[in-house]
Amino acid sequence: MDREKSVNSVAKTLRVLDAVAAHPELPRRLGEIADASGVAKASTHRILATLIAEGYAVADGEGRYSVGVRLRALAARVLSDDAVGIDAVLRTLQQRLGQAVHLAVLSGEHATYTHKVDPGHAYRIATEVGMPLPLHASAAGKVLLAHLPEAEARDLLDRTGLPARTRHTVTERAALERELARARSDGWASEYEESDEAVCSLAAPVLDAEGYPVGAVSVASLAFLVTREQLREFAPAVRQAAQEVSRRL
Repeated sequence: MDREKSVNSVAKTLRVLDAVAAHPELPRRLGEIADASGVAKASTHRILATLIAEGYAVADGEGRYSVGVRLRALAARVLSDDAVGIDAVLRTLQQRLGQAVHLAVLSGEHATYTHKVDPGHAYRIATEVGMPLPLHASAAGKVLLAHLPEAEARDLLDRTGLPARTRHTVTERAALERELARARSDGWASEYEESDEAVCSLAAPVLDAEGYPVGAVSVASLAFLVTREQLREFAPAVRQAAQEVSRRL
């Protein structure tokens, strides 16, 4: 009997999640989700609370619900696994710039590397697939924050704060907001020894069909190999690669 209840609970959760995701660009009210899923309002409300807590749904504060960052990140990972051409895009970028190249996706309260192409020189950067990145102190994290809906970005920063990773980390909210505004305008973000004293990186967003940032293409190097000016020169190539990945997704 307990097993039957558990299976039934999972089935209800999946139906509610499916109802939320049916129109990812259009937030839906509780009653609409309950009607679409065939789950009672009280149960739907409890399920939505769990989905929000886990990052699979988000509430706008006005009684409407939409797809959360973890569900979008999960979809991006599945799609990127299927899109074999993405590896070729990343390898081409690495060969063009001679530096380490990554693809990262938004996952909960951080970004996570899903792909890595090592640099074309003897020096190696201590990054790996599955490695989490701080949103406020990494180029990939910043460009994801910059292109998220304002309410979602604000909620993430409220929860994570801006802890110092190095002496260069931006820890003031106003200063970070200015950086994010520039990233939205320029289409790329960078950091120089903000997450790691020895590393710098630059990233551009990977956007889904609705313009939501499901990931970021980044190039990273050891700081003693690349100046701030040289890092900024990577921006056009990184943006082009990110746009190609977006197209393939």
